[in-house]
Amino acid sequence: MNHLPPLTDKVALVSGASRGLGKAVALELAAAGALVICTARSTPGHSTQPALAHTTIEATVEAIEAAGGQAEAVACDHTDSTAVEALVRGIATRHGRLDILVNNAWGGHDAHDESARGEALWEEPLEQFKQMLLAGAYSDYITSLLVLEHLMAPAGTGRIITTTWHTAEPPMWLPYEASKAAKNRLVYTLAHHLKTLGIPVVAVAPGWMRTELMLTHHTSEELEGQSESPHYAARGIVALAADPDLIRHTGRVMDVSELATRYGITDLDGAQPHWNEGRYATPTR
Repeated sequence: MNHLPPLTDKVALVSGASRGLGKAVALELAAAGALVICTARSTPGHSTQPALAHTTIEATVEAIEAAGGQAEAVACDHTDSTAVEALVRGIATRHGRLDILVNNAWGGHDAHDESARGEALWEEPLEQFKQMLLAGAYSDYITSLLVLEHLMAPAGTGRIITTTWHTAEPPMWLPYEASKAAKNRLVYTLAHHLKTLGIPVVAVAPGWMRTELMLTHHTSEELEGQSESPHYAARGIVALAADPDLIRHTGRVMDVSELATRYGITDLDGAQPHWNEGRYATPTR
């Protein structure tokens, strides 16, 4: 009987893999058998978050290899089309294909200064929305199109999964919500155009995650019972990547709690947190 992991011999690219959800996705994909190409801007001595200088793509690769997996680290700014094209061409040269793209790069908080925000809606720093669009939907757009042009479309195979926020009631921070809506609409439109090629495009929306950055702003006690680990969404992404009939979900934004129910995944503690309209229901085990 074949007991190989479900993604054995698959090649995956995870952008924004130095920390948070991207790092968890890289770890879980590797554990499922994939060779994972980890990209981000954070490398030793060049962190986008000085307080988190230890979170680098090299550290992610070391963790994967220590667990017996396969990975590569490639520094890349996904808002730079020249850098992304060089990344994609390198993948084509080294591996000849890409089976899974996870668009996770997000630099929308890099320039965020809470003290610069006024109380009124119109006192929001005007550059904040631009930064979030560039570091979110625009980087997804560049990466998806170049991967499609050079790897997936010629092969007629592959799958694109994007991490996002499920914009729903109650609406939250204006530039954040609007930028995530752009990501979601990009998924919907890409899916529409790629359906005839059989390349599914799906977005995954977690709830509040206990990422390294989140823990710099909140204590563990504050997040207890009101958050999930990044591995919860990461396991959902692995389940989607391994689903042979993923095309049936193409164009959708899927909450992690739906993935937990559909695929039977759990968080690291065995729970299935359920995020609904801005709050968590009682976790089930």
